[in-house]
Amino acid sequence: MAKKSARKKSPPTVESILKECIKEVKKGLGAKRPSADARKFWIDKCRVSIATQLSAGGNWEADKKNVLPTARKMGKVAAALATGKIVLMWAAAAAADAVQADPRCPGGPGGGGYCDF
Repeated sequence: MAKKSARKKSPPTVESILKECIKEVKKGLGAKRPSADARKFWIDKCRVSIATQLSAGGNWEADKKNVLPTARKMGKVAAALATGKIVLMWAAAAAADAVQADPRCPGGPGGGGYCDF
């Protein structure tokens, strides 16, 4: 039986991490969807904080066990704040503020580069 060659995983990029985080936020939102402003807010803020964390030597493989549940929680909080099926900008910003206090943020509450909105 031929041995499968081990494919070397490419290092995570800002965009690949962002995709993982967005997937978790969507899970947290459930049937609700972010408005265009809310989506842009989350993507812009997350892209900057992810890039900052990676440039500071962050280890995504180690950090994601805390970051991804926090991203899902951000979606849940935003969904709970939304009064309809669309999550508005104010709810997205409030949810981002709320998860900064989460003790699972790498580096302590609000202290991790991924949670620095």
